[in-house]
Amino acid sequence: MQRSQQKRITKEAQILRHMRLSRKLSLNKAGKRLGISGSAIAHIEQGRMDLSRKRIETMIEAYEYTTTEYLEYFDGREVPKNLRDECIFLLRQCDESKIQMLYPVISNLTK
Repeated sequence: MQRSQQKRITKEAQILRHMRLSRKLSLNKAGKRLGISGSAIAHIEQGRMDLSRKRIETMIEAYEYTTTEYLEYFDGREVPKNLRDECIFLLRQCDESKIQMLYPVISNLTK
């Protein structure tokens, strides 16, 4: 697997991340099941490592899903959004003034 500095989160990566999280597997636990590091899993999910067909199949099996279930997501079944990641993505697009407006709301939620 070759690592890249550029992120390109594919549908395959989104599905595999959802599958891992739905089984409540940490990056390290998933890595142990696959015989690779947790950081390698993170790079795959962030689109920094290419995914071969064999790697996808191995990950599906390690996460205790079937290829049919994977293909259902790939062919149109909606992949549930990870709201935390979505919020972080949106925040990164905001300029400083918008973040300053949101900060009191967000900080209030953590109390």
